[in-house]
Amino acid sequence: MSEELSNNQISLLCDIGDNARPLTHLHDARKSDLETLVRQGYAELLHDQLASPYRLTAKGIAFLSERGAGLNEA
Repeated sequence: MSEELSNNQISLLCDIGDNARPLTHLHDARKSDLETLVRQGYAELLHDQLASPYRLTAKGIAFLSERGAGLNEA
């Protein structure tokens, strides 16, 4: 069973998936949540991206899909 994610972490996953807002200048709690999501395999850091340096992994996409948290697929 996967680790339980907080509402803030789920919200952050949605932000990553939407690519609507760049994830720069995060306050300490959001940075900690982001590090946790990367460490647990829900998101990954892309070193060569300027706009959004993070993206969802297959695990992150599956997690959101299972919970009905749809992402805009333009």
